[in-house]
Amino acid sequence: MPCFNIGRQRGVALLMAMLVVVIATVIAVSLVHEQSISVRKTAHILNTETALMYNLGLEDIARLFLQKDFKDSKTDHLGEDWTLGIALPVDGGFLSGTLEDAQARLNINNVLEKESADRLSALCNNLDINPVFISAIKDWIDTDLDVIDADGAEDDYYTGLEQPYRSANRMMTDISELMLVKGIDSEIYNKIKPFITVLPANSNLNINTIPSQVYQTLDDNLDVEKFIAERERDPFTSLEDYKNRMGHTLPVKGMSVNTEYFLASAQITLGTNTLFVQMLIQRDTKGATRILSRKLGEFS
Repeated sequence: MPCFNIGRQRGVALLMAMLVVVIATVIAVSLVHEQSISVRKTAHILNTETALMYNLGLEDIARLFLQKDFKDSKTDHLGEDWTLGIALPVDGGFLSGTLEDAQARLNINNVLEKESADRLSALCNNLDINPVFISAIKDWIDTDLDVIDADGAEDDYYTGLEQPYRSANRMMTDISELMLVKGIDSEIYNKIKPFITVLPANSNLNINTIPSQVYQTLDDNLDVEKFIAERERDPFTSLEDYKNRMGHTLPVKGMSVNTEYFLASAQITLGTNTLFVQMLIQRDTKGATRILSRKLGEFS
């Protein structure tokens, strides 16, 4: 009997020892895992901060390009240096940036003006999209709560949705706001997105940079091929120059040959991580530049 008790005690002691080892192993593995996650988080934060610092450098380069261009030229067109973009190697990766004329796109915040609404409608028709949602866009950015027509929408409509919200009743601050507007789904949004923008004030279209899809919204009977060929041969110096070379007149209101707003896009890659940043840059009538907004993407 005593021998049996001693053996049983030894078995229990062995089990306890094994249990202690298992628990210690689990704790050690957990600590290593937590440490690994902490290291990755720290590296991610450091990469993000470094990428943002590089982005500030890209912003300075973009602003210098635009300031120099203002001194060198009275017009803005696709043959200028600011359109070329930049790509540079950096420690642990690379960075690149491009500048785009934001006034080559239809400004949604202009849509309360008839000419702009008509152009947006023409763009939709050319893209085989029903422009019925334009009334809802007008209601979204106007300052009252009155519905423009049966296709419009104000708070009464949006607060009745499964996930309710209110209409903005102010200018849009980001193009993604369109996804909140009645009648616009992801398919429509993705179709029109390359040709539209939102700017903080009414803006002109620059005929030296607009794509053919936007040019076609100005009139039903335009010669697109001649327009592109003439512009590539020699950018238009004025609306009068356009008239002389194209044989017809564009409306003075809403058209120009120079630009105030530019869209800068940056990509900063550090190791396996990439950060995307978009900036809206304003260049005023004296050539001074400032960053109006930044839109950050995510590391992937």
